[in-house]
Amino acid sequence: MKRFFVLFALIFVLLVPAFAQRGRRLSADDQHRFDSYYSRWEGYRRSNNQDEIRSMEKRMQDIYQHYGIPANTPYRDVASNSGQGWERNSNWEQQDRDWDRDRRADWERNRDHDRDYWHHNQRLSAEDQGRFDSYFQRWQNYLRTNNRDEVASMAKRMFDVYDHYGIPHDVPFERVASERGRY
Repeated sequence: MKRFFVLFALIFVLLVPAFAQRGRRLSADDQHRFDSYYSRWEGYRRSNNQDEIRSMEKRMQDIYQHYGIPANTPYRDVASNSGQGWERNSNWEQQDRDWDRDRRADWERNRDHDRDYWHHNQRLSAEDQGRFDSYFQRWQNYLRTNNRDEVASMAKRMFDVYDHYGIPHDVPFERVASERGRY
């Protein structure tokens, strides 16, 4: 009996890493986004831009959470240039709904704090302000030409900046755009 237990334990110890190494795959869009975050993260690490490093890590960790990837998994293991991937869990739809629900709950829980923070600290970094102004100008042009797809695309990009800075979505774009960004 003791031999059986030792043999079973040995097999178990050898097989656990094999199951843990089983690759999962991100959707094509999420893999592209992750690779973009990872590439920018590496660049920010080279230039020691701590704010942007944290921003990219938060975005990559959001993808980790969405796919159930352990938070301590090295980013290079998920980036597509590493040759390893992550495939979806079998209950993908439920996990997707849970992720959306949790993000909404986080927003609701932190909404008042974020709104207060935004009222007291109404500044974007120079780089983000330039990006936001560019999106805002293009958004205005697309509104004038009634290009609905591009209007939605620019609004999504501006809301991404809002989310990064905890700006409530009911704050008008004009309030965040700098004087240079407005016509």
